[in-house]
Amino acid sequence: IEPKPGVVSNELNMKVYAPSGKYVEIPLHGYAINKDLFLLELAKKAYLAGAEIRVGERVESVLKENGKVCGVRTVKGEILRGKVVVGADGYNSVVAKSSGLDNSTELIPTYQYKMVGLELDSYNSGRIYVGSMAPGGYAWIFPKDEQVANVGIGVRPGSPKLYLDKFIKDRPEIFRRAKIIGVGGYVVPIGGLAKEYIGDGVILIGDAAGMVIPFTGAGIHSSIAAGKAVSRTIAEALEKGDTSRKALSSFEKEYEGWIKRIKDSLRAMRVFERLSDNDLNELANVLDYEDVINLANGIEVGKVAMKLMKHPLLATKVAKALL
Repeated sequence: IEPKPGVVSNELNMKVYAPSGKYVEIPLHGYAINKDLFLLELAKKAYLAGAEIRVGERVESVLKENGKVCGVRTVKGEILRGKVVVGADGYNSVVAKSSGLDNSTELIPTYQYKMVGLELDSYNSGRIYVGSMAPGGYAWIFPKDEQVANVGIGVRPGSPKLYLDKFIKDRPEIFRRAKIIGVGGYVVPIGGLAKEYIGDGVILIGDAAGMVIPFTGAGIHSSIAAGKAVSRTIAEALEKGDTSRKALSSFEKEYEGWIKRIKDSLRAMRVFERLSDNDLNELANVLDYEDVINLANGIEVGKVAMKLMKHPLLATKVAKALL
């Protein structure tokens, strides 16, 4: 999809703030989008590619014959048959539950306000804040334009709303004139890949399978890659006439690069969630933007660890655990 006006509301780089206030600027550009228009564009492209779109339809359960998934039943009682069912229906997946797949993984609750009237030095920079003000997660400010921004937090344990309200209260220089115009919250699977996500005639992808980068909670890129990998896997399975769990498990070969990234990111997250604010401040003095990107996304974690080995404090607390 082209990043055209309407779909894209803002173009952002990113700043990651340590508890001290020092930040690492990441000079890469991303997009703040109008999700409704974005999904409309996706639906149009899917239709033109031959997909059948059913608006407002919900699946009640999968169908099984001889222990193998062979379709779905809708809440209206309609039966839809298929050789493979793909569950891309989120962490609370109906497909997973009704097919008997254990897609459990660790979750983090988040809470977000849509706010107007923030006072920022730049409306083209997203902000991420780490430290004890967001235990086990982080807070964010993502400007949608020069008037509106998404302000949210993910924490574990604890109430994300309480932590978000305190985050806002502690930053009057940004929020003194700001007003809440929208509220939302969601749960993100950050514990790595689900215990089970492939069965006979069924496969889970996206949040339903825990295909999220644990350190950041980002799941768009990994889910797009999963969609491509599962399409190749299913095409090959149909060509061979075998849609068993064993045949569909070839997905893991198609997706192996992302599986490694998710595992490495989870390992990095486990290390960083034990660090104090002082430790994070030290990291902000040592790491550059490429290090931050690599750690967050589970890329070249060993290379970053070797860099940290030269630091007397961080060598034992961080580097050795990452190697």
